[in-house]
Amino acid sequence: RRSESRRPVTVKNSILAVVCARQTGSRLPNKVMSTIGSMPVIGHILLRLEQSDAIRKTVLAIPEGKGQDMLKMFAVEWQTPVILGPEHDVVARFDIAVRKHYQPGDYILRVLSDQPFVDWEVIDNMAAIVQSRKWDFALPLSFSEDPVYGGGNSPWSFRTWNAIAQNSRNDEREHPGMWLRRNLGKWNYGLVDLPHWMYRPYRLELDTQKDLEMFRMIQAAWNEERPPLLRWIVQFLDRHPNIAAMNADIHEKTGTYTSFTQQEIQEWHRDYAEREIVWSETGMLGTMQTQEMRRRFACEKCGGALMALTVTSKNDLLTRCARCGEKRTFYSERP
Repeated sequence: RRSESRRPVTVKNSILAVVCARQTGSRLPNKVMSTIGSMPVIGHILLRLEQSDAIRKTVLAIPEGKGQDMLKMFAVEWQTPVILGPEHDVVARFDIAVRKHYQPGDYILRVLSDQPFVDWEVIDNMAAIVQSRKWDFALPLSFSEDPVYGGGNSPWSFRTWNAIAQNSRNDEREHPGMWLRRNLGKWNYGLVDLPHWMYRPYRLELDTQKDLEMFRMIQAAWNEERPPLLRWIVQFLDRHPNIAAMNADIHEKTGTYTSFTQQEIQEWHRDYAEREIVWSETGMLGTMQTQEMRRRFACEKCGGALMALTVTSKNDLLTRCARCGEKRTFYSERP
């Protein structure tokens, strides 16, 4: 179902953001305190969250016990509230932060500590879309290709978080949101057609030394005081394929399409077909949705929704119609 043309307006101070972080890790120990430029990774995350209009408060949720002293000290310096909880039961740790700092009307945003380029503009736009439609959350309009890491971040309604906290089991306790993905049909949510540039095949997740070295080069190229937007970072990597290739051989251990069975993924796609779609232009989310734009992002054969399928080696976006299966390519602007 296509949505009506509406411009979402960010509701200020409406989100409680929870960053789950720890100093332990197998591939890159203490990565959250690794420096990019003059600041540790966790500092970049907190600074970027401060740019958001929608975020009311950010809380750092870290494990109990020894080994987290540097992280605690940094949070104190940054004047960020800290809560302690189980290291491997991330849902429980997250829930402690929510119960302590939630205010009526808040949406809940999960922020990952391996996203030093988490984008406040994306957060604000997704929050505006979710709130204006009174959805519980939003998902990227995509078949199998994840947007640039963090590019599809959506806040959850408080009732959604309650269900996650109460019903998550086994591997779902380590990865908040897995239970939700396995129970999509129960929720009032919609799909957002993200801009084309968000589907670049760049790895912006911090897990290895290669990732860290690439991120340091990106930061070194940025010479302004305010942190760079995600779009600038993508454009920079478009212009410097040698830098983008630095960590191309690294693969994440878990992700939207690596942590679930093919049957589960197929069930999502069947559920997607009944959901409202918010269209974007190739640039910003939340722009006025004209008839011309809706035609541009519809299947030329049957008018169905075009969902992101994959990105080619030239950064062109291959899509497939959710209704008839017709494929269409959107060609990338060459740097």
